[in-house]
Amino acid sequence: MSTSSVRPVVEQRLAVDLFLGGGNLRIDAFAGTGKTTTLRLLAESKPYRALYLAFNRSIAIEAQQSFPSHVKCATTHSVAFGAVRKSLGYPEWKLTESLSPNLILRAFRLPETITFHSGVVLEQRSYAAILRDGIKRFLQSSDEVPKAVHVPCYGVLDRLTLEQFDSFAKQVTEHLGYLWGSMLEHSSGLPLGHDGYLKLWALSNPKATADYIMVDEAQDLNPVLLEVLNRFKCQIVYVGDVHQQIYEWRGAVNAMEQAHTRHRCLLSQSFRFGPEIAAAATIVLRSLGAREALRGAPTLISHIGRVRPNALLSRTNAGVIANVLRCLARNLRCAVVGGTSELERILTDVQRVKQDQPGQSPELVGFQGWKDVMSFSTRPEGEGLRALVSLVQEHDETRMLRALSQCEQSESTAQVICSTAHRAKGREWNYVHLDSDFEAGFGRAARLAPAERAKVIASEARLLYVAMTRARLGVQLPRQIAKRFGIRNTTTDILG
Repeated sequence: MSTSSVRPVVEQRLAVDLFLGGGNLRIDAFAGTGKTTTLRLLAESKPYRALYLAFNRSIAIEAQQSFPSHVKCATTHSVAFGAVRKSLGYPEWKLTESLSPNLILRAFRLPETITFHSGVVLEQRSYAAILRDGIKRFLQSSDEVPKAVHVPCYGVLDRLTLEQFDSFAKQVTEHLGYLWGSMLEHSSGLPLGHDGYLKLWALSNPKATADYIMVDEAQDLNPVLLEVLNRFKCQIVYVGDVHQQIYEWRGAVNAMEQAHTRHRCLLSQSFRFGPEIAAAATIVLRSLGAREALRGAPTLISHIGRVRPNALLSRTNAGVIANVLRCLARNLRCAVVGGTSELERILTDVQRVKQDQPGQSPELVGFQGWKDVMSFSTRPEGEGLRALVSLVQEHDETRMLRALSQCEQSESTAQVICSTAHRAKGREWNYVHLDSDFEAGFGRAARLAPAERAKVIASEARLLYVAMTRARLGVQLPRQIAKRFGIRNTTTDILG
C-alpha cells in the first residue's frame, strides 16, 4: 500500500497521535483503507510489549513477518489454547477435535425419535445436530451456562409459532446443560473443541500479558471475547468496519459499538479501488447510516458494469454451486474459496433426506423426506431453501456432487474463483461478478414486519458492501441491485 496521498497520511497520523495520548482507541477502517499499515505505524510509535490479535492463523503469520519484534501476532484461540492446556491439563485431542452429532449420540442414549411438548418430532440424529449447534452458540456467548437463547431456529423449526418454539427451547436448554457438563469432564469422550477451550479461558478471568493490544476485525468479535477484552486494564486498539459486520448469524456482535474506548478516528481513503467503485459503495454505506464517504484511489481506474470476472460471488451456498456448474459448462477451470466440503455436506444431506433419513445440516434438520422440503420451500418462511430445491430439481444432487469433484484443488490453477460473500471477506480480485441471488435477501425483507424488515435490509446491505468492495478494477452488480440503490453503470463512460 502506498501512503503518498496527503489525506490518508493525515488520517494515519491522527490515529498515531490518539494512540500515544493513552486510553483505548477505536479506528473505523472502510474497505481497503490500509488498516494493517496503520497498525504497524502504531506499533512502531510505541516499542513496548504488544499483542496483535488476528482473525485467523494465516493473517497472524503474515503479520508477524512485518510487525516490529516487540509485537506478538497471534489468534485469540492460540492464546487461549496455551493457557487452558497448561492450567487444566486436558489432553490435546480434547481441545482440538470437533463435537459432532455422532459423538453426541455415542455419549447419550437418545431414542430413535423424540417428541417435544411443542409437537415437534425429531429423529435422534437431527436432534443431535441441534444440540451441537446450540452448544456452539453458548460457547460464543458471554453467558456462563446454556440458555434458551442459544437454541437455534432453522430447518423444520421455522414452522413453529413463537410460543411453540419457546416450549421447545426450554426442553433443549436442559439437555444443553447436561452436554456442557459432560464436555468438561476429563474422562468423557466428548471434545471441548476450539470454541470450548476459548470459553474456559474466558471464564478463568485471564489477565493481559501485554502493555497494549491491537484487535483486528473487531466488528466480528463474539461476546465471549469482548467480555474478556473489556476486563483487561491495558490499552486496547479496536480496528474494523461496523459496516462489514456480516457474522451476526454465528454469534458475532458489533464490538466496535460495544467496546469501551476514549478516542475514535477514521480511515476513509481506499487503496484497493478507484473512485467509481468507492462512489457506488458509498451509496450503500449511506443507506446504513454512514456519514462519511469512502474515497477511491485517484490513480486507479475502476468501473461498475460488465466484466470478465476473476471471481463470482454469491449470497448463498446454492449460488456457489450454480456458478460452479456454469463455469464447468463453459470449460472454465474453477475453484471454491475454502474448498468444496461444505457444499458437498449439503448435497449429501439432500441425498439422505431423499432416502427418508434425518438431515444434519441446518438447512434440512427435521424434515420428513424431500417432498416435505419442497413443500416448505414454497412458503414465505421457506424462501431460504428455494434456491437449493430449484437446483436439485434442475440438476440432481448426484450430478452436482460430481461437478464439485471437478473443481481445482488450488486457486492458483483456476481461471475463476467461486465463493460466498462471507468467505470472500478479506480477499480481493481485479474483476468481480455478483450473483443475482443478492436481490433475494432484500426481497425477503419486504414480507416482514417493519422492525424486522429494517434489520434484514441492513444485514443484506452490509453483505452487499463487503461483496462489491472485493473488486479492484471492475464489479458487475445484479441489475435489480443497481436499480434498488440507484447505482449508475460506468462501463460505457470508461471503456467506451
